[in-house]
Amino acid sequence: MTLKTSQLFIISCGLALQACILVLLNGFIPTWAGHDALWVAFQAWAVYFLAGCTVLGGIRALIGYATGIAASIAIIELMGAPGISSLPVVDVGVGMSLAMAVAVLIVVIPAIMTESLKNMVPALFIGSGAFFGLSQIMGGTGWEGHMAVAQAELTYCAVGLLFGFITVGWRGMYEASLKRETK
Repeated sequence: MTLKTSQLFIISCGLALQACILVLLNGFIPTWAGHDALWVAFQAWAVYFLAGCTVLGGIRALIGYATGIAASIAIIELMGAPGISSLPVVDVGVGMSLAMAVAVLIVVIPAIMTESLKNMVPALFIGSGAFFGLSQIMGGTGWEGHMAVAQAELTYCAVGLLFGFITVGWRGMYEASLKRETK
């Protein structure tokens, strides 16, 4: 359905209100998440649309984020493994970690193979990137640090996916009402 500017304005206002509510709810979410990572919710909200705007797509996106987290943890832990941890950092201006490159090479192959299990690989990459970003921000190390980052990321991911579900619901009702008006 092609929307008129006035109809698109209504949808824009609804989305803005929803985003405003999410920002206000963020006064409470860090208590459950263990850290403030609101940007992950906005990211996951967008991923809901990329996942097809369905509950099943949202579940697949959440699983993709979770497998991205698992892959990230595997990379970090593998970097400390004997034979890999001793690989040099090559100075090319910023430092190129051969240990990380080898760990990525090893972990990404089975991670991508999860596509055959219907894993949402783009969400895996987004979840992995978010994990590495949050790890830098939160500064946790070891399993306890990994779990704290995973908790924060998955909590905000679930909130963002829920907001995507809500968006699709109210927008669908609005567009259905427009169709009834034109009959």
